Amino acid sequence: MNLRDVPPQLPIPRSGRHIKEGASKYTGVSFDKQKNKWTAQITIDGKQRRIAYYDNEEEAAVDYARAAFKYKGQEALDKVRAQSSLAFDLTDVPLQSPNPKSHGRIGRGGSKYVGISCDKRDNKWQSQIMIDGEKRSIGCYDNEEEAAVDYARAVFKYRGQEAIDKLRAQSSLAIDLTDIPLQSPIPESRGLIGRGGSKYTGVTFDKRTNKWHAQISIDGKRRRIGYYDNEEEAAVEYARGVYKKGQTWQRKGSNMGLTASFIHLKDVPPQQPIPKSAGRMKD
Repeated sequence: MNLRDVPPQLPIPRSGRHIKEGASKYTGVSFDKQKNKWTAQITIDGKQRRIAYYDNEEEAAVDYARAAFKYKGQEALDKVRAQSSLAFDLTDVPLQSPNPKSHGRIGRGGSKYVGISCDKRDNKWQSQIMIDGEKRSIGCYDNEEEAAVDYARAVFKYRGQEAIDKLRAQSSLAIDLTDIPLQSPIPESRGLIGRGGSKYTGVTFDKRTNKWHAQISIDGKRRRIGYYDNEEEAAVEYARGVYKKGQTWQRKGSNMGLTASFIHLKDVPPQQPIPKSAGRMKD
């Protein structure tokens, strides 16, 4: 491909999530193992055209950018550069501790860290962050913890120490129940169950997320256990939280400060309801 009259162009870096092991860090460039050289290729009118082979990766990337300028124009070149700008460099950013998610927010097969998800297509952990309303890719990783560390570094770089401290404070409110054995859920007394409420202690329904929410009070502070699709699962996790903190499994009844009493009717056959007398019915 003749690029003799095309002015030099800056190479276009790929976003971190598109870089596979042994691949080029530049758009339009790949490594040919048979020739042991870098090759630059561009698609024109639906056909892939080879630009040339190179010993140097950067030289191949420069020629790809020149070809994009010649055959697609400045507007197309700017668009490719804008897409690549969604990637960013964390070279000089100090290491940061990863931020764990609260236990109940971890979906099946999901990451236990904030900002991390599993890319099933590549079978890798993907790290992303929101900046100025846009989702930015940090990179794809074989190791979940490494992805989480880079997410924390990106938060530090683009949002500052205050944002890092806020994330850590939120994480500290979560309760880790990893090594806690399963516990039976604690049923709520019938009189304490509001309309649409949970039948279990420590569980409420969050209308915003459309999920069941488990919380526990420790040292006068309400601590989040997690959000759940299943009410029983939330109740079990609450009971595990009680078990972990060594609290008594008693609850105060109504406003009297009395321990609630429970009647188990599991084995009692169905009975006809008993209507009130008309004089005792309120509107």
